[in-house]
Amino acid sequence: MTPTARRRLAPEVRRRQVLDAAIAVFSEEGLHGASMDAIAARAGVSKPLVYAHGGTKDELFAACLAREAERLVTTMTTAVGSGDPGAGDDGEARLSRALRAFFHAVTTHRQGWTVLYRQASTGEFAGTVDAARRRIVRRAAELLAPELGGSVRAAEPVAHTLVGAAEGLTDWWLASDHPATDEAPADVLARMLTAVVWPGLDALRRAPSGEETPVHPAGPDPRA
Repeated sequence: MTPTARRRLAPEVRRRQVLDAAIAVFSEEGLHGASMDAIAARAGVSKPLVYAHGGTKDELFAACLAREAERLVTTMTTAVGSGDPGAGDDGEARLSRALRAFFHAVTTHRQGWTVLYRQASTGEFAGTVDAARRRIVRRAAELLAPELGGSVRAAEPVAHTLVGAAEGLTDWWLASDHPATDEAPADVLARMLTAVVWPGLDALRRAPSGEETPVHPAGPDPRA
């Protein structure tokens, strides 16, 4: 379909179309290897339309990063709130749902994962990626806080650990061959990580407040 033959779409729909195409091209070619011509061709629109809805290539790349980070935050939040309190929903079930949502997002949107965590992990967008990751960690801390006494600040070290483990497990899954299974990858990965993380999280949750492990190493003993 030629640009002149296309039907007119709402701006938000067209922008989503451009971002989808951009993520696909960036994941394959990287920021510097990707061209606006290639993005336009993938989207099936003219190059001026890509500029109109996505800005420059750098602006388009930044928009892709922001969208993929928001996808992860939103899916985790929605999953945790989707339980049935009347059915005995507990912290372990909420953790499992949050992890399943994370893994579903990254295993079904592999190109977005590549752009967010691989193509931009170094270089001029490293700060943007770090900020996006901090948002994900912050949201994880907010989700974990009720299990750890209600303090988001106290939950942040655990959230960093959890997100780092989820990232590593995702990389392993996407880079490896796996036996065929009837289970969705998100279910397999969430079950694996929950089994590893929950016993430690449960121990922290049950520990008396005076027995909490300090977040920062203790300094010199002032009495020495």
